Formats: sequence, C-alpha cells, structure tokens
Amino acid sequence: MMKKLLAGTLASVMVLGTALNVSAAEDASTQGKNTFVDGATDLNFWTFQELHVNFWTTMADVWNEQNPDRAINLTVTSGESQPMHSKLLIACQSGSGAPDLADVEIGYYGSFLKDGYLLPINEAVEPYKDDIVFSRVSMYGDTEGNYYGVDFHLGETVTYYNMDIMNEAGVDPAEIVTWDDYAEAGRKVLEATGKPMFAVETNDLFLPQAMLLEKGGQYVDEEGNPNLATQEHADVINFIRGLLDEGVCEIAPGGGVHKEEWYGHLNSGGVASLTMPLWYMGRFTDYCSDLKGKIAIYPIPVWNEGDVRAVLQGGTGTSVIKGTEHEQLAKDFLAFAKLSKEGCTYEWDVLGFDPIRTELWDDPAITENKDNKFLSYFTTNPFDVLKANGTDIIAPNIAGAYSAVYGSLVSTTYANAFEISADQDAMELLQSEQDSIIY
Repeated sequence: MMKKLLAGTLASVMVLGTALNVSAAEDASTQGKNTFVDGATDLNFWTFQELHVNFWTTMADVWNEQNPDRAINLTVTSGESQPMHSKLLIACQSGSGAPDLADVEIGYYGSFLKDGYLLPINEAVEPYKDDIVFSRVSMYGDTEGNYYGVDFHLGETVTYYNMDIMNEAGVDPAEIVTWDDYAEAGRKVLEATGKPMFAVETNDLFLPQAMLLEKGGQYVDEEGNPNLATQEHADVINFIRGLLDEGVCEIAPGGGVHKEEWYGHLNSGGVASLTMPLWYMGRFTDYCSDLKGKIAIYPIPVWNEGDVRAVLQGGTGTSVIKGTEHEQLAKDFLAFAKLSKEGCTYEWDVLGFDPIRTELWDDPAITENKDNKFLSYFTTNPFDVLKANGTDIIAPNIAGAYSAVYGSLVSTTYANAFEISADQDAMELLQSEQDSIIY
C-alpha cells in the first residue's frame, strides 16, 4: 500500500510540480518549498537553475513519505548563475549566511573544493555505489578518496544528426566511427547540400573538450595545475581549424550553442550535426520544434577504432556546505534525491537528464515510454547509446585550477584559437593562454 501511495505522490507532483509553493523574492530570485511538516527540520538550498527548484521540493516530499521520523522542510532559492555562485563563495569565506546545501556548476566547483568549503558525503553515497555510474560522483572528489558532490545526470556526450541533411548527402551516421570518418562524411555533406557538417563554439568548450578527453588529455594535470599547452590539445585545435578552412565546420552563430542565434540556425537546418551531451536533448525539444522526427542520436566519433566512445561533460555537483547544523540529514537527503530510483526517474522524465542509475537503462517503463517527449522527438533511442557504450566512461578532472582554466577557455582561448588568432601556432597560443591564468 505504501509503495502505491508513494508512486501516486511522485507521479502527481511530477505532473503538477510544486508551482503553488514557488514565489518570487524581492531580489528577483525564485523560492520554492515542499509541503511543510510540523516539527520537521528546516533546510535551506541554493541553486542557479530555476528548473531544479521543483525537483528538489518534489524529492523533499518523497523523502518525507519514506522517512517520517527524519522529515525536512526545504526552502529552495534560485538565482542567476554567476551572482549565486559569488554570493555562495562569499558566504563560505565569511562563515556566515551559507545554505545547508547548494547546486554548484562544474565550472565553479574547483573553487569551492580546493578551499575546503564542502563536506565529504562518502557514507551517504555508499549504499547506492553499485547502482550508479560512479564517475559522476568520484569526479567531485579529492586525491584522498573523499567525494563531495553528486550530479543530476550522466552527461554522456553524443552526436546529433539532422537526418534530412544526411539522407540528402547519402551519408549513414551508423557508419561513422572515427573523426576521420566524420570529416569525410562532412565533405560529402558540404558538396551535396552546401551546408557545414558541424559548428564549433568560441565561448564554450564542449567539442574540443570531448575530443581532448578521448585523447587522454585534461585541462588540469593530476596536481590540479593548468595543463592547456599539450600536444594533444594542439592536435585537437589543428584538426578543427583544418575543417573550418574547408567549410566542413563553421563558427557557431552567436559564438555558442546556447544562444538565440544558434537555436534559430539549428532549427532551420543550417548545420548537419552537433556534438553535445545527452542533456542537450532539452534544447532540441524546447527551441527546435521544426526538427522533431528529424534528429538521430549516435555515439560520438573516436580518434582510433576501438577507443572508448563515452565521455562525460557539463554538470552540477550538488553538495553539503560546511557549517550546516544538520550535516548527516543533509547528506542523506542529497544522496537519496539524486541517486534513488525515484530521483533518477524524475530527472529523466521531467528534465530529460540521462540517468546515473543504470537499472533505468533497461526499464521498459522508462526506455519505451511513447509519451515521453524526448523519446518521441528523436528518431533513435538515447538509451541504445548508453547501453552500447556501457559504464567505462571518461570524466574531466575538475580539481585545483579548473575553475580558473575554465574561465580562460570560454572567454579567450577558443575565441583566439578558432577566430581571432586562427593563424597563430597552436602550441604557442596555448602556452600564452596557460601563462595568463591566475589561480
């Protein structure tokens, strides 16, 4: 009876959300609350993503259903990313005003981790360890074996193909294995349709990072020091530069794939393919309605046949903030919300995040749900890619100087490499960029 009640509670909240408990604060942030319980413990949560508010308040209600003796009253506050992270860092530094828990975006995470503002969550995560792709926990860790954060999704990177363009060019994405195959397919697409095969960002890092990770490269070394000036990184830049020169690649309109100019270009069939993580599915469904039924998802190409075809990108590490008065409760709730079957199901069904919990990859109620907007949009099933690639997945090292390195990459490095200083020797450019990083 309790299972049926819980399933009904979760389903109804997932459909209706907790909109009645969401309000705008005076500072333009958004606040959400779960259904408060008399005598429950008050917890405060900060996030930079308004879409996460309902997830957290929903999971607080589910937690209370399953743990009435440890009930929580959760207040979630969301605001714009940069101001929220700055406010959180100041609160941590001052030792006053910080929340109990917070979502910390991957580009900022290293700053909080290196200065000891987060609490390890090893014991809370341990019960779920065998059920998840552990890379999405261990990457938010230190060199001593402690883990501090849990992500919302696997974030496995794939390549999205516009099948109208691919069919016109006579190219089958299933036959593309290596980046050389991809480049040659791009030449066929360009000749047949006049359209570029793909685009590269100048204000973000997703494509070059995916290529670099496949080569075994990282933006920071094992000690967390900046590691931009490597031959592997130079080779990635030169490969992309060559395809830019041929017209097989273009600079993304607006400089990035989260820009209004880009969404219009993509939706109108301006480019044949895009390499991004699976969480980008939501951008297609939200901004590219004309492409429904036209986009196929395949594994990303690799440098050499037989290489691992799975890398993790992007992410948000939810963490317990040092100084909370409810340390164990906050840790246990965090692990439950993000690693339980209930939490991972919500993240997929509502947010379109590829689940960390692997049992969902084989659950027909998840993988064959014809009412799911993501499964009905794409011509191939994303879970086929997850199952084919398995759990041997490469994650970025985000320790040490990663936050500072990330800032340089998305502000100057790739703008210089692909547009402003495209003729400069790649190794010289990367060394100059690395020398400019302050951390």
